[in-house]
Amino acid sequence: MSMPLPSRRNLLLSAGAAGLLTGLASQPALAFGKKDKPVTAPNSDIMFTNASAAALAGIKRIVIANYVIAFQTETSDFREATRFNKAETKATNSWDNFDVDLMQEITDAGYAQLKADFVAHGIEVLETSVLASQPFYQKIQTATGFGSPAYWGNGDGKAVLVSATGLAPFQSYGPETGNFELYNGKSTGGAPNPPTMMKRLKPYQLPGWEIDLAKALDAAVVKAWQVVDFGKVEAGANRWGFGGGGGTLDRAEHTADASSHVRIREEQSRLSFRLPTSTNRKGESVRQIPATHMAPPKDGDVVIAVGNPIFMGSDLFTLTDAGETSGQRMTGFLLGGAQHINIAAHLDAPELYKTRVSGAVNTLMGNLVNAALPSPG
Repeated sequence: MSMPLPSRRNLLLSAGAAGLLTGLASQPALAFGKKDKPVTAPNSDIMFTNASAAALAGIKRIVIANYVIAFQTETSDFREATRFNKAETKATNSWDNFDVDLMQEITDAGYAQLKADFVAHGIEVLETSVLASQPFYQKIQTATGFGSPAYWGNGDGKAVLVSATGLAPFQSYGPETGNFELYNGKSTGGAPNPPTMMKRLKPYQLPGWEIDLAKALDAAVVKAWQVVDFGKVEAGANRWGFGGGGGTLDRAEHTADASSHVRIREEQSRLSFRLPTSTNRKGESVRQIPATHMAPPKDGDVVIAVGNPIFMGSDLFTLTDAGETSGQRMTGFLLGGAQHINIAAHLDAPELYKTRVSGAVNTLMGNLVNAALPSPG
């Protein structure tokens, strides 16, 4: 039996089940607590992941070859109670009413702002149309290009990758971006030529192709990649029991702590520059061990990233218990699979979300360019 849950910005669920070998009936229960956490003040600290701003001295013109925002739409967590006496919990927090058109508006506004910020610094920004005829750009697109929007995933969970209108997206060289973008999950919703792990590992020539493109255009090749999260979830599990009498009492508690937490993700949100003067055709390598390590990318001669997350509030989504799917219930009953706790995150104020996220993205573009280039005089 399930119990309805009130709408909450932060939701703590627990589901307990008890059973005797002699046939004690299951006893599910739900509880919730944990009040909303206060919104943390925005912090847009900037970090250089490889070189410094000095390497960009003398830059007069650029071409923006890639502008992508990855909007997270689902995050999940898995937990076992003990190593040998398992009580697995799988918890997911899913955005149930995301709007790709809204995401596209935010992406296009950020792209326009980035161009304006470069122009304000006296930098010539080449039109996107110059890319199509460039042989090395064509090679890049053939190797790692993908359609927009792409329904994919990364180290934080499922995402929708949205490119600026009129600018075909591509993924950077895998060893330079590390584990975060290597998630090879299923593509749902459909996208032409969706990104895959293998496609990203093959083109070892990609850093060199970007340098060749920069030389051909006599311009720094700029790539912008940002990640916007909507929430968090943490699974919990506890199991205990005793033997004796005519049976064994075995109890399990499954918990999920979910929160609405809109933010621009640190380290992975970045601005990358490939320079026409570069000789580093092999690119850089970032730490990829252990597999859960999410290192800051180095997909350029100069990469400027967000050092700390930029928070935009915990009051935009309502969280409710979505219940287990029929397939999850069947798996748990027949195969002893994990207890699933599914949480639905519903965006209550789309226009407010757009205002906050777009404002933060636009401000970030200016901060990144300001860190990269001297103040306009």
